[in-house]
Amino acid sequence: MLYLFLRGAIVAALLGLASASAIGAPQPGPPPEPRFDRLRALEWAPFAQSFGALSDERAAAIDALLRKATILDVQEAMKPGQGEALTSEQLTLFFLSRIRQHDERLHTYVELNPAALDEAHASDTRRRAGALRGPLDGIPVSVKDNIETAAPMRTTAGAEILLDNVAAKDAPLVAQLRAQGAVILGKANLSEFAGVITFGPMNGGFSAVGGETVNPHGHYPSSGSSSGSAAGVAALLSMVSVGTETSGSLIGPSGWNGVVGMKPSRGLVNGEGVVPLVRYNDSAGPVGRSVRDVAVLLDAIDTATVNYASGLRAEALDGVTVGMLNRDIAASPENTPLLQGVSASLLALGARARPAELALTSDWGNNAMFLTYLSGGIRHDMMSYVAARARAVKTVEDLVAYNAAEPRRRIPSGQDLLAMLAPASAQMSAADYAAFAARLRRAATGILESAFRKTGAKVLVSIGTAHSPLYATAGYPAITVPLGLRVKGGVVEPPGVSSLGMPAGVTFIGKPGDDARLLAYAYAFEQATNLRVQPELR
Repeated sequence: MLYLFLRGAIVAALLGLASASAIGAPQPGPPPEPRFDRLRALEWAPFAQSFGALSDERAAAIDALLRKATILDVQEAMKPGQGEALTSEQLTLFFLSRIRQHDERLHTYVELNPAALDEAHASDTRRRAGALRGPLDGIPVSVKDNIETAAPMRTTAGAEILLDNVAAKDAPLVAQLRAQGAVILGKANLSEFAGVITFGPMNGGFSAVGGETVNPHGHYPSSGSSSGSAAGVAALLSMVSVGTETSGSLIGPSGWNGVVGMKPSRGLVNGEGVVPLVRYNDSAGPVGRSVRDVAVLLDAIDTATVNYASGLRAEALDGVTVGMLNRDIAASPENTPLLQGVSASLLALGARARPAELALTSDWGNNAMFLTYLSGGIRHDMMSYVAARARAVKTVEDLVAYNAAEPRRRIPSGQDLLAMLAPASAQMSAADYAAFAARLRRAATGILESAFRKTGAKVLVSIGTAHSPLYATAGYPAITVPLGLRVKGGVVEPPGVSSLGMPAGVTFIGKPGDDARLLAYAYAFEQATNLRVQPELR
């Protein structure tokens, strides 16, 4: 009985299923102190001589601007001739100063880019010459540490075994950011190997290299695996961030940290150079404090020629049929007030709400099938990457043994999840894994398509990550928009803490290729509700 109970709790946490509640709770207390240190301290020497260049008055003015500003607003403030125009160097110094002030407690970064100020200076030079490369030129961006960056920054996926792994080149999406003038602030913390080692004491957001990511809104889980991306953006430690999702890994932490996060359609963002977990699901995507910023960042990292920001309209939901996944959302009574608030907002925007259901099939089955799929990804995708870069291991079992040989350093929060998942694919060949992945993708696609077809909906509405395994496996896009803070708290399992005052998010699920339309729907909802809460840090 105890084993089954623990196993069920692990499954629920893996899929991001947590209690949700209503909108508008009072501001909670400060976040707790982290319980685990980084393996490698953030390096401040490259910036030490520069911090004095940013006065307290200038920092306060930048802070006031960023509380509400989008990337496009910041670009306007950096235009020459706008009074005392903001510079990219000042903006970068502002974020670095906040990281120095707050990140020893929040642990949203694994490593800083020692060339960040040089990149900002180069952007300011281009701006003065009238040679800007686009809306991200001079904008500080963080990148999740399972996305490859060229030397001197490392790519660790949060794992001690990759502590000194330096990629030969930038991942294509990082190269695209650099080509457009973005300032790479550093590498964001994450759930180790995208969430398959341990949940840590606060359910996700924990890595051996980066320690435990702390939710800036208070004593709540940060979720995972893109915890550092979401918490860092929420805490004003970066303008925007690039995270990744396998199943809920972007949507979950974005919702729980009170920001916007988007998992694009499969293949829209080049996945080369991303440490794989389940290559058929894995997708990089943007995290920001507004839908507009997410749209601008997606435009910078995708492989399409779409200006997403230009298509954002406050009336985009007027006359649109939305499929409400009411039964699944209301499976927990604490979700009912939240569902009522979302429904009322959609109706006020002119949307036509229709009840929708996701009828599971035998080919999809139950959570155990998805865990087997995840185990196959660990064995055949993740370990292929690790084995090519770490001579000490070749298989999942080797990695478990390697970690166990020096647990205080390599697995300070344990590796029970990895040990539980590994056996499920012990007899699964690479061909078996590929066939199983294709089967699950067809099943997930059929389930979602049936819901869209039966309701005539253009978008499905969910809460949190309740439906992440389906949309992520099918390759459908999804985006979460803040719903404020919860006023009716349940218990988040694990770690068994109250969700009272914790951020919540509504999730919109679109059809493949409808990323621009999905962003427009999310923007319309965001503009009408305006429920994001900025955490106040000491």
